Amino acid sequence: MTEENKQISDDFLDDKPIVLKSIAKTGAVLLIIAIFLAIFAFFSFDWAFSAFVHSRKETAVPDITKKSLDTALDLLANANLALKKAGEEPQPELPAGSVVRQLPPAGTVVREGKVIRVWLSQGAENIEVPDLTGLPLRNAEILIRQNHLNVGKKDVAFSLTVEKGLIISQTPLPLELLQKGDSVDLVVSNGQPPSTVVLMPDFRQKKLSDVNNWASGANMEVKIIEDKNSLFPNGTVVKQNPAPDTEVAPMSELSITVSTRPASDDEKLHRIHYELPQGKNPNRVKIVVLDTIGEREILNEMRQPGSKIDVTVPYGGNATFRIYVDGILVREKEMK
Repeated sequence: MTEENKQISDDFLDDKPIVLKSIAKTGAVLLIIAIFLAIFAFFSFDWAFSAFVHSRKETAVPDITKKSLDTALDLLANANLALKKAGEEPQPELPAGSVVRQLPPAGTVVREGKVIRVWLSQGAENIEVPDLTGLPLRNAEILIRQNHLNVGKKDVAFSLTVEKGLIISQTPLPLELLQKGDSVDLVVSNGQPPSTVVLMPDFRQKKLSDVNNWASGANMEVKIIEDKNSLFPNGTVVKQNPAPDTEVAPMSELSITVSTRPASDDEKLHRIHYELPQGKNPNRVKIVVLDTIGEREILNEMRQPGSKIDVTVPYGGNATFRIYVDGILVREKEMK
């Protein structure tokens, strides 16, 4: 290193603290300027936005309650206001889709462009009618009230199958939809009829010969209706009118629908037998068959504890039947 270069290097080292101090000072100045510019930009934007908002005209919120959604949108558009759905509420007095309430309320003075929140009506609250058949009267009344319905008329009738004090039938039928506060009418069993009263037996899933034998002894006329599309074997009673437990007079006409379905070459018959366990309350029993035709519902009705179920069904190819009690699968078996 030459003598001249060495001198320059020594001078730089001597001035190093001064240089670093100068750089730091410059950086601090730049940082202060940046902060000032950021603050200025923020307040400028805030002022501009505030000026923009406050430049909008003031308007009164219209009353859109009890109006349809389309009408509410039109009213708000005319006032240069927007709408936002905040939720839905059951409201039996207003059609579904109508405005139940709004926020801000009608008459409030707001700036144009304000979003008005609304709650729309779901209409009447629908309630599914519970299945009351086979229940004691007191239990049925409690269940009706628990579902926010009222007990309607209570009639009494004799029954061949339903014990005294239990529900024979109801109106409306189970699973139908009612509005809160509607009534359910009940028919309560008065037990076995006296000898002077003749009740219609339950002939469903039985043979036509059983109907003819009973009708002959009871002095009744039988009208037969054929059903070629029935799921049951040929000669099986599918429907009947009057319904079971209906009081009938001598020489009354009984309308019986009988299966006349033609049997295919590979069709087989299977007898399904099931006995309900003993208990206090009746159970809903459903039987379905799954075969090459698809899934078919064979039986779906209330049965008393301890009652026996015997059903003969036709099937083709590989087939399985399932038995459900109160919605629970209790048996599944391949049919052979």
